[in-house]
Amino acid sequence: MKIPYISLLAASLIIACSDDDSDTFLVRGDDRSYTDDEDDVSSSSVRSSSSSERRGSSSSEESSSSVQSSSSFSSSSSIARSSSSSNWLDTIPYIAPCRDDYEDNCKYGTLVDERDGQEYKTVYIGEQIWMAENLKYVSENSECYDDSLKNCDVYGRLYPWADAIEVCPSGWHLPSLDEWKILFTYAGGVDVSASKLRSSYDWECYNCEGTDDYGFSVLPAGGYRTMYNGFRYLHYDGYFWTSTEFGYNDEQVYNMCFDDREMLIDGSGLKFDNTFSVRCLKN
Repeated sequence: MKIPYISLLAASLIIACSDDDSDTFLVRGDDRSYTDDEDDVSSSSVRSSSSSERRGSSSSEESSSSVQSSSSFSSSSSIARSSSSSNWLDTIPYIAPCRDDYEDNCKYGTLVDERDGQEYKTVYIGEQIWMAENLKYVSENSECYDDSLKNCDVYGRLYPWADAIEVCPSGWHLPSLDEWKILFTYAGGVDVSASKLRSSYDWECYNCEGTDDYGFSVLPAGGYRTMYNGFRYLHYDGYFWTSTEFGYNDEQVYNMCFDDREMLIDGSGLKFDNTFSVRCLKN
């Protein structure tokens, strides 16, 4: 069953997972598609200052992040988008999977958040270094799914955007839409890579379990939306904030949605009405 398009007039609705299976991304509620060469701003060069009616769906400078590899990797901010390129994602190389059911050769590290001592697994994918788990730092307005601390332990906390944009540990940041696109491109392309980034467990929807080829391990943490006054889609969807604002609406921000589809699904969440997960990216 396809997900209906939702009007922007529904001010408190999670607006996320698009149903468009083409090579363009369709922004729910806007009926405006855009291709990879649209000039949205990458936080590799500029950082911003400040999900979907679905089916049943620290600080660490180099000295404080211990990495299980002697290889040297550059910061994700070194991946610059060329303004003269007609399709900038063509410059991003494919990275072969580093794990399967039998062995795991991914390059991992450890991030210790100096604010609360929480320890996170990190993973190197191309020139990016990501947290391999959802953030759990307790910010003023963050919450646990169903207000359950057990859910926070497993899935991390859910954050409104105002908290999300500031909550990453020192030396890390909330990734932009472009930085998510780079991740998908490393994994084979924005239209085919979602299952390679999803975890192989905890999904209850049909065909949702992933292969987790890169150790990124997306879990179906669900989200919260005010319109329905509750939490929705645990075990069915995973929603992540980006730092990229919508551009045409001051209340909306791009978010990433993981469900049963292969393509990168970028929608828009409402700054003041939704709470989503956060994955931080190393500066």
